[in-house]
Amino acid sequence: MKTGHLSLIFAGLLTVSHTVTANTIYVTPYVGYTFSNSITDDNGVNIEPENDPHYAMAIETDLDKGRVGLFVSHQPTDYETFTDSGSLTYVHFQSSLRFETFQHFNAFAGASIGATIVDADWSDQDLVFSGSFLGGLEYKISQNFSVLFEGRWLVNLMESDTTTICNLPEGNQTCNIRVNSEWMTQFQTNLGFTYAF
Repeated sequence: MKTGHLSLIFAGLLTVSHTVTANTIYVTPYVGYTFSNSITDDNGVNIEPENDPHYAMAIETDLDKGRVGLFVSHQPTDYETFTDSGSLTYVHFQSSLRFETFQHFNAFAGASIGATIVDADWSDQDLVFSGSFLGGLEYKISQNFSVLFEGRWLVNLMESDTTTICNLPEGNQTCNIRVNSEWMTQFQTNLGFTYAF
């Protein structure tokens, strides 16, 4: 990951930590699985990220009847069509509303906005705009600990006239890719463990 990208993540963490010094802080590490759609080039070649596991982290605090904070997700990615691998890293500010549905259970729904760090040979963009919608259930084990399951739909705005060189798996042949799709979407399923302090 490039130094500029790390500074973006650390700047977000500092901003969140500065605004939540007087409130409860929620730290949630996640593991999950990502399902991706494909992007098609002008020649009909599909760029298909494989469905892969990922890991993520959220740092949030209370705001009215919900929470606000920072969400970071990293997904190493292989591609079904090409030999090259890479990764997608989401850095988002997020907000969610929470609803007590049953004793010890909370439902939540929200949205996030930010950027995706793209490490892929088929893209000449290494930073793209992205956003997501999320929802799930949280089970409170105690005052400080809870387990949650969430679904998250992520959308990336890709440059529509990207042209790059790729490698095909058949004999490592080279090809030219001209992407004509502006959106790449993914769906995440996340299992998280929250510590509140």
